[in-house]
Amino acid sequence: MAGLSTAAVAGGVAIGALTKQAINFADEIGKTAQKIGMTSESLSRLEYAAKLSDVSLSQLQVGLGQLSKNMQNGNEAFAALGVNATNAQGFLRGTEEVLLDIAERFAGMEDGAGKTALAMQLFGRSGADLIPFLNAGRDGLAQMTSEATRFGLEISTKTSKAAEGFNDNLTRIISLFTVLIVTGK
Repeated sequence: MAGLSTAAVAGGVAIGALTKQAINFADEIGKTAQKIGMTSESLSRLEYAAKLSDVSLSQLQVGLGQLSKNMQNGNEAFAALGVNATNAQGFLRGTEEVLLDIAERFAGMEDGAGKTALAMQLFGRSGADLIPFLNAGRDGLAQMTSEATRFGLEISTKTSKAAEGFNDNLTRIISLFTVLIVTGK
């Protein structure tokens, strides 16, 4: 009986840890999406595609942040690839749209120093790491992001905001308990 109780407690702890991990991930997706100007839905789908290419969320975040900056400031790498960062009215296009255009060009290019240099011009220090992701091309990325949606891995903005609120409240509770323990009040 004691073994069964121990197993039940261990199972409950594992489920709790997995739940907290999922909440943290949804919170991180939401905050990262805000930083790089995307929706949680788009970023969570791209994160899944990146993961399949052995690219971490932090590498993707750095790269997409640098891409956004380069879209704003202009960069000769866009011209070299024949990709427009702006639309016909001169306004910046969405980061995901531009990313897909770049991926389409990268899929057709031979790997080498020139490709790596272009990736780093567009995506900063994460550029080289993003090459396997970009090599999937527009269709490959669309297939992977579609798979993320089918598997239920897409995180909505509503869910990421709820996760952020949960974690913020948990931080408040832990802070209050810390004060109680330290001060005895």
